[in-house]
Amino acid sequence: MLYLLLVLTLGTLIYLGLRTARSRPKTRVIGPDDDPEFLWRISHGDNQP
Repeated sequence: MLYLLLVLTLGTLIYLGLRTARSRPKTRVIGPDDDPEFLWRISHGDNQP
């Protein structure tokens, strides 16, 4: 009986942990490598409007 309780508890914790990890919003940072216009402005200068 104790093993059944242990298995149910572990299963519940694993299930809740996976759901929490999946529901977390994914943040994405746009860096200079992702922005071709930014790279173009760096290489050609940003003095022209």
